[in-house]
Amino acid sequence: MENENKNNNKKKRILKSKLTRKYRLTIQNESKYDNAFGFYVSPLWVILSLFFSLLLVIGVVYLILVFTPVVEYLPGYANDRTREKLVNYALTIDSLKNEVDKQGRYISNVKAIFDGGIETSIDTTAKGDTLPYTYATNYPIDATPLEQEFTKEYEEHERYNLISHASNVGTLQGISFHRPTRGMLIKHFNPKEGHYGVDIAENPNESVLAIWDGTVIMSDYTANDGYTIALQHNEELVSVYRSCYRLLKRVGDKVTAGDVIAILGSDIAVEKSQEGDEKNSNETHSKPYLHLELWHRGEALDPNIYIAF
Repeated sequence: MENENKNNNKKKRILKSKLTRKYRLTIQNESKYDNAFGFYVSPLWVILSLFFSLLLVIGVVYLILVFTPVVEYLPGYANDRTREKLVNYALTIDSLKNEVDKQGRYISNVKAIFDGGIETSIDTTAKGDTLPYTYATNYPIDATPLEQEFTKEYEEHERYNLISHASNVGTLQGISFHRPTRGMLIKHFNPKEGHYGVDIAENPNESVLAIWDGTVIMSDYTANDGYTIALQHNEELVSVYRSCYRLLKRVGDKVTAGDVIAILGSDIAVEKSQEGDEKNSNETHSKPYLHLELWHRGEALDPNIYIAF
């Protein structure tokens, strides 16, 4: 054991002497054979110098990546602005795809009409979704005597069912509805003037949120109100969101309160849409706005009563 310890100590002394042994590093002038510069170094000093130099390089690289935009040029990294552009591009591509699909269906229908595969008449063309709203309303379909009698009986029956209807509506006041946008009311509920909802002014590209859990029953473009989406909720309640710029949900999708279902447009988009609707509206808005309606069993409700704006 003593010999083994002596051998180990001897090896340590030899290793230490090798690491601490000094060597002279000189730079010699070849023409004069003079030493221009020289200094002493040891293997231990070289190892420590390399180690601290490596730490310094790592620190400099880290500072460059954190405090300079160089990291944006590395594959797999993107800043918030780049992500926002990617989302906008994806939404634009989706909207263009929908428009191309609509144009394709329209061209197919026109081709079928010219080929004689579809018979056209006043009654059938008035039902097409590609015709202007004013054209469809010029040819109303009169109700049959049987339909008129049924409507009269139903109205008479519902006239005396006010208690159950009022109690059902009263349950809505106990529900905590989610606010659809963060804007302020610019036009209130006024059914006498044909305004069956409220208008909420909002910032461009603001998100539209679902007020309550429900199912999408409508998600399409309308001639008078632009992109419109409607949700069916419990308690026989339907919420309708009009004047949107993009729709993010499709018919049949399940949503929860606070989910983003649509996006409002920019100032330019609103001004363009108003140019085509000046004949159908007496009032225009210079800013993006959301038109929200609440319907309960076929009756329009004032959203301002049930939602805290």
